Amino acid sequence: MPGGEQKEMDTFIYIIINIILPIFFLIAVGFIAQKKLKMDIRTLTKLNIYIFVPALLFLKIYETQVTLKFFSQVLVYILLVQAVLLLLGHLVSKVFCYSRSIKKAFCNSLLFFNSGNYGLPLVELVFKGDPVAVTSQVFIMLIQNITTNTFGVFQASSGNSTTKKALKNILKMPSIYVIFLVILVKAFHITMPGLVLVPLGYIAKGFIAIALVTLGAQLSEIKIEIRVRDILVSTLTRLIFSPLLGFLLVWAMGIRGILGQALVIGVSTPSAVNTALLAKEFDNEPEYASQIVFVSTILSALTVSLVIYLTGLFL
Repeated sequence: MPGGEQKEMDTFIYIIINIILPIFFLIAVGFIAQKKLKMDIRTLTKLNIYIFVPALLFLKIYETQVTLKFFSQVLVYILLVQAVLLLLGHLVSKVFCYSRSIKKAFCNSLLFFNSGNYGLPLVELVFKGDPVAVTSQVFIMLIQNITTNTFGVFQASSGNSTTKKALKNILKMPSIYVIFLVILVKAFHITMPGLVLVPLGYIAKGFIAIALVTLGAQLSEIKIEIRVRDILVSTLTRLIFSPLLGFLLVWAMGIRGILGQALVIGVSTPSAVNTALLAKEFDNEPEYASQIVFVSTILSALTVSLVIYLTGLFL
């Protein structure tokens, strides 16, 4: 094998061994622990949402310069990705003659990807905690949470949920208030004391482990009853078309370097566990939605490795 090809292969193997395998090791720990210990998944999820993510969010925004241009780029990028995926979801549903319920579950599986429990730890590992990369992923997660708690809820409930309920869900998200707080801190050039930053740093360092263990615990609750065609259509669209779309968009928007790489990697993650939770809560094809989450998470080990490798070459 020529030297160049050997080097490329070595890089790809390095990504799998040093980034992807540690992620799946922690997911497996959570999966096995849930089977053996029967942990309270709601508590694990709340730890992520209300403690670990806000701490990480505050630190990363505090450590980097977050401009209006930065946030608007991430916002436009994610909304464009979601708009195209929604359109594609409707077209594919029409081609395969999906029922109304399958169509809604299918579209949700494309629109909402695992930016929290999977994407954020992934970006932390790939970019070694770089503030720009991590902050972009946090914003992706925030935008995803907002759209999940509004449009996603409406999709899964077939219009039974109220706007008031969706807005209440959004206002319960601590990340929104943390962003406003840290922006005020930076706007008034307030230097945070070590008494605050040190404990926040300890909490933030625990984020990767707790997020991935929680994901494993959530996956362990999924019932497997494979429907090959319908699951693969969703999974391949989420894992292959979505990062390809993301790559084209960052090129069109002129975004390069770490931010461009982080944005593409951010939309290459598997379907969010929340899509299965919404499907279960509103009784909208819960088995189908759960299987998509499980299969896309497993197959992402290969596809995400490839995305990381390619973004490093071309962005």
